[in-house]
Amino acid sequence: MTWQAVASKDFQDASRSRWLWVLTVLFIAIFAGPALLIAGGVIGLSSEGGVTTDDYLSLMRQGSSIIVPLISIVVAYASITRERESGTLKLLLSLPHSRDAMVFGKVIGRAAVVGLAILVGVVVSAVALVGAGLEFRIVNYLAFVLLTLLLGVVFVGLATGISASVSTSRRAMGLAMSIYISFVVLWNAFANQVGGLLKDTVGVSTATQFKAIMFLKLLNPTAAYKSLLGSVIFDSALNARVRMFSGSSAIETVGRWQTAAKAINETVPLWASDLFVVVYMLVWLFVPVAIGYFLFQKADL
Repeated sequence: MTWQAVASKDFQDASRSRWLWVLTVLFIAIFAGPALLIAGGVIGLSSEGGVTTDDYLSLMRQGSSIIVPLISIVVAYASITRERESGTLKLLLSLPHSRDAMVFGKVIGRAAVVGLAILVGVVVSAVALVGAGLEFRIVNYLAFVLLTLLLGVVFVGLATGISASVSTSRRAMGLAMSIYISFVVLWNAFANQVGGLLKDTVGVSTATQFKAIMFLKLLNPTAAYKSLLGSVIFDSALNARVRMFSGSSAIETVGRWQTAAKAINETVPLWASDLFVVVYMLVWLFVPVAIGYFLFQKADL
């Protein structure tokens, strides 16, 4: 059988086991919950030009970058190791399944589960936002939907690649969660530390220091997602990239924004453009899957 058959079976299994329904309810709560609270007046949004759906996107940007990857990892981390531990993997591979079909089919199947649940959540959210009377900026909202789907798929691919690389679900979960924590908690400090070392030990200019920090931050798929969404909300890639820098106070943050803008000469370099940032995210999808496939092909099952 082909990867399409594996993906279809994986999706159907998720539906029968109610995984899909649980995820759908969860994403409705994540995306539509705040929208319903806005509609009910529990959460008040203020904007000089009137409240729009962009204000909702600003509210959701941080939370989405944390929760969507976590759920995607939980859905996909045991996609292959569970079959391996139960012994069903040998049975499947004795049928006309190839190992590459197993890996790619699992990626597509789990991505479809996560993607459909996200789509239902954002559609319910859109209905709530319209009901709340917010000015609906459909192009920006669609960009939010596409970027969130991309973020989910990236982490499904990452987790599935890990699942194909190791022999047990425990190892897969440990490795996937370590990478997740690195992205969400440690990466920002790491980028700042590298920038500081470059300036203190190598003696690079402030402009080079800030460019190095920006590049490292954009390599983090969760930060890349937030910055891409910032480009949509602020209608400016420059503004979005500059806002990746923060300080310990509002005044220090504004100062770092100004320094960052000067460092890149008020123009976003090609390597920090939206297109390249999307490419950085896709690297985290394709490279782990490729590594997982390579190791899975050589594994003694």
